Amino acid sequence: VEGAKLGSWTIDPATGATWYSDRSRDLFGLGKELRLDAKTLKSYIHPDDWAIVLKPYVEGFPDDTIALEHRVVWPNGEVRWVQSAGTAQRDADGKVTAVHGIHLDITDRKVAEAELARSREALHQSEKLSALGSLLAGVSHELNNPLSAIVGQAEMLEEDSQGTQFEARAKKISAAADRCARIVQTFLAMARRREPQRSPIDPNDLVSSGLQLAEYGLRTAGITASIECDPGVPPIEGDKDQLHQVLVNLVINAQQALETSDTLDKRLAIRTSVLDSGRVAIDVMDNGPGIRPDVASRIFEPFFTTKPQGSGTGVGLSFSLGIVEAHGGTLSVLPTPAGAAFRIELPAAEPVDVVLVDEPEHAAAAMAQPRRTALVVDDEPDVAETIRELLEREGFEVTVASDGGAALMALDRGDYDIVLSDLRMPGVSGPEMTGDTLGSSMDEFLRTSGRPVLEKPFTKTGVRCLVAALIEA
Repeated sequence: VEGAKLGSWTIDPATGATWYSDRSRDLFGLGKELRLDAKTLKSYIHPDDWAIVLKPYVEGFPDDTIALEHRVVWPNGEVRWVQSAGTAQRDADGKVTAVHGIHLDITDRKVAEAELARSREALHQSEKLSALGSLLAGVSHELNNPLSAIVGQAEMLEEDSQGTQFEARAKKISAAADRCARIVQTFLAMARRREPQRSPIDPNDLVSSGLQLAEYGLRTAGITASIECDPGVPPIEGDKDQLHQVLVNLVINAQQALETSDTLDKRLAIRTSVLDSGRVAIDVMDNGPGIRPDVASRIFEPFFTTKPQGSGTGVGLSFSLGIVEAHGGTLSVLPTPAGAAFRIELPAAEPVDVVLVDEPEHAAAAMAQPRRTALVVDDEPDVAETIRELLEREGFEVTVASDGGAALMALDRGDYDIVLSDLRMPGVSGPEMTGDTLGSSMDEFLRTSGRPVLEKPFTKTGVRCLVAALIEA
């Protein structure tokens, strides 16, 4: 038994006299000279499991066997799992005179089972998030069409009302529409599945748009959020969608921590700065309950969580760490006297020589040509009408087609200087109009088409710059 790393034991139920082998004593964290009885054993067995251990003795061993799994608490506070198996010995009258058994340390197995359960839960949550992402992407696409009309019409209204009593109201509508558009674009970007795309990012813009996503939840939770942006912070090189996910995850974690806090003045702050090393730091800080040292040392481990069952999978911070490290950065917990603070540290983008061009003026110059023709293809009448009005203001003669089939007929009748087409339409879609019917995905089509793309909801300036690019091409 000892050679198999099994402990052995014997108990007299009548007197409580107990004998444990050296191996069993080791499994329980018992000293070699410690006298054993029921009271002593109870102090070493996890309080929540004592009733499980006691049950066979109370019931009189109806099956003559014991098969238990329970926890023991060592003197240093460490919790271990033990499997206890035993057989009751009876006299001629059927009275139990002794119980003999073995002990086996099953801590590693229990840890593995817990990890497996967390992995399964994480997979389940991942599937739910994937479905939610698809739903979110669909909702965002549906919102983008009316938002395109609202943003475009609001900008034209603002332009037409200059110097009138309606100018201030038009600006408010335009600002609100622009805010909605930016929120929807950020949601769509986070839900979109695609390969990471690196480009220069303004850290201050990243922080502002990220906090805007969580603004409603923070406000309804009674949390005051603030941003301290260093205007001199340099751009970083990265995938904006992925870094958005990291930032939003840290903000949501802070919100959840603050919601469990008794603090009346709940505050969250995000700060950008340039470190002495030249790297960019984004700090997310809160005045919540903070992070215990033993938790801080494991907080980035996959599936590690201190949240209740069903409230978290423990993959968020691990996932965020992977994203930041893939960007050549670090994600760490900062020491703080109160609350919690996380730091995203990223390398600044390499400086490049660029020629600055005023896009609106550049676009205006490109379109300051003899009257041109444009074909607009969109199955949403309000969107098509908005684009038509924007182009007519720039001197274009515009034809509108409600689907790809109508557009192909229009192209058979004449030539156009530019064609602006929606991608997803009933009947003949945008890619099918170009002859691409075999592309495995819309992203693949966009990558291989070589044509400029304007995402909805678009602005007047965005349309002008797109048209200028098409004309110059």
